[in-house]
Amino acid sequence: MFLQKGKLNKKEEMRKHELQNPKILEVNLIKEEADISFDWNKNLLVLALVLFLAGLLVTEVYFGLNWWEAQEAAQLQVLSDKVVKLDAEAAAFKKSASTALSYKEKSAVFTDLLNNHIYWSNFFSWLEKNTLSSVRYEGFAGSIDGVYSLSATADSYADISWQVKAFLNDPIVQQVQVVNAASAKSKTKANRVSFSILLKVNPTIFKK
Repeated sequence: MFLQKGKLNKKEEMRKHELQNPKILEVNLIKEEADISFDWNKNLLVLALVLFLAGLLVTEVYFGLNWWEAQEAAQLQVLSDKVVKLDAEAAAFKKSASTALSYKEKSAVFTDLLNNHIYWSNFFSWLEKNTLSSVRYEGFAGSIDGVYSLSATADSYADISWQVKAFLNDPIVQQVQVVNAASAKSKTKANRVSFSILLKVNPTIFKK
């Protein structure tokens, strides 16, 4: 009885000990214990690093935009300078062209006058060559189209006929017509016959 009681007491003590520290109920639900404390130093460092990188990125974007704007402004200025230069060149060319056109117009007028001068010189040389010595011209009207009106006097009516024949003998003469032939009434033109001749010639002959 004593032994048995002693065994029982020993078992009861062991059971109490197990209840106080029950190893059989120990279950390792978390392999490693989590540290739920907040490390302010570490997190502030990370936050500062993030803010630094963000600021660096914003700074790079800002300076990049400023550089791009400066490049665009420089290109725009170059283009503007080219436009101003082209406008100046165009104005100078327009002025030069205007001067050249004015000179060309003046040259054309001068050439026309010169040609007309040559034309009339040729015509009067031809007229002098084909006029009888007894015929005197007192008036002239006409243009470079080849149609002329000549007022003149001759010693006789026969001289008028010979003058018409002299004109017709030249191949450049296309038509000759005598009008208003009459004896002169003034004392200065006594014994002379006044007449008018309508003369049509080929105008190109005087430009050769």
